[in-house]
Amino acid sequence: MSLTRLFLHERTVEIFLRILKAEEGGEKVYPLQISTDIGSPYSYVSKVLGELEKYSLVESKSEGRMRVLSLTPYGRVVAKMLRDLYNELEKDFNSRMKLDILKKVYSDANGDLRVYLPVMAELEILMKSTEDEFVVEEAKKLISEVKEKIEGAT
Repeated sequence: MSLTRLFLHERTVEIFLRILKAEEGGEKVYPLQISTDIGSPYSYVSKVLGELEKYSLVESKSEGRMRVLSLTPYGRVVAKMLRDLYNELEKDFNSRMKLDILKKVYSDANGDLRVYLPVMAELEILMKSTEDEFVVEEAKKLISEVKEKIEGAT
């Protein structure tokens, strides 16, 4: 189970974020479109939208036979906060913790070459096992630093 799913009801957040994305893209969004985009039944999406309207987070206007959705100013604030939280929860915290440990082991090595090669090997494994771009970039930097130390010592 993902942290996002653990902390937030995923479909409700997806509905909110879909409206925010549409507004930021300058496009109109409709309940049926959201239902299709997030793969959730129209009846469920409509129910959630009703609740969001009840709490003044979303509003809708009729345009012909269609209902156009938009966020209220309060809804926009909440949607942006949810997007930030959603993005934060998507991070690979296990890989970040491993990276922190490898950085500490490296810094505590004090020039001991016997530590550098295992640290590099672990960093290579870590880079292959995560999709977290931050971890990959930091691991690459640390590998370069370790290689420089090894070359400087030999």
